[in-house]
Amino acid sequence: MNVDSIGFIPLTSFPFPYKYLIGVGFYFYIKNQINKKAHVISSIEYVLFIPAILYGILRAYWYVMLHSGTDEYIFYRVYQTGFFLYNDFAYLIFNLLLMISVLRFIKKNKDLIKGSVSIRKNWEWLSTFSWMFIAFIMLNILHQVIAVLFNLQDSGEFYYVILVLNSVYIYWIGFIGFTKSNLLFKTFSLKDQKEEEQGSLLKNRIEHFMKNEEIFTNQNLKVSDVASLLSISEKELSLYIHDTYHISFTDFINTYRIEKVKSLLVSSEQEKFTLLAIAEKSGFSSKSSFNSVFKKMTGVTPTQYKANHKN
Repeated sequence: MNVDSIGFIPLTSFPFPYKYLIGVGFYFYIKNQINKKAHVISSIEYVLFIPAILYGILRAYWYVMLHSGTDEYIFYRVYQTGFFLYNDFAYLIFNLLLMISVLRFIKKNKDLIKGSVSIRKNWEWLSTFSWMFIAFIMLNILHQVIAVLFNLQDSGEFYYVILVLNSVYIYWIGFIGFTKSNLLFKTFSLKDQKEEEQGSLLKNRIEHFMKNEEIFTNQNLKVSDVASLLSISEKELSLYIHDTYHISFTDFINTYRIEKVKSLLVSSEQEKFTLLAIAEKSGFSSKSSFNSVFKKMTGVTPTQYKANHKN
């Protein structure tokens, strides 16, 4: 049984401007993933609802004209003007611009997200979610272009294609909502200016000790030693390296050691040293660990690297 009314309210051509609300809803959904204390939504952004309001008022006028009997053919006459075709392009481009803005917002705040690597990966997933929405919009734009080029605006069969694709996208969102709700409904916090300044200062101090003091050449260097130099706790240092460089403390130290080895291997005085001497000079305590780490980080053995960069 078809339901064409709710009580005395007819549903035919009901004035709900959902097309202009899809992109706006997604825009505010992404921004609301940030803790409200960060104030990432400004009052001026609510003007994004204006297209939906204006279109809703226009649809409401037509709705009243239709169901009051004043003009029963108003929708048909509007259709003949090509308004609905132009409107489809308008709302699709409007949504596309919103999504471009969303991607810029996600990229801009990527490095400001507080928390572990897994939390940052959840933030990056929002980018994937946004790209999927863009793909959905582009398919709809392509569909409209083909309809105009081949005069298929009145073809019901042709519109079944886009209805199926849109349905697949909607079901996909539902599937993600049921299986990965932690991704869709999660609040992130941003680093404040003070935390950014502290992080920048800490990074400069770490680089000073690594590049200028070369503390990594100490074969027995431990996280406690570096933490003591920086006047922070071992836990704070480990978390900072993990969150900033996305590697462990050991891999972080070995990165500098490998760079030291590479510079020694291609230096003019490299013939004076054996590979073991170079490894020890760079902070490695054994030849086996040196070879293993070098191959892992460069993809070649020390001997191969030396041969590849031989003058």
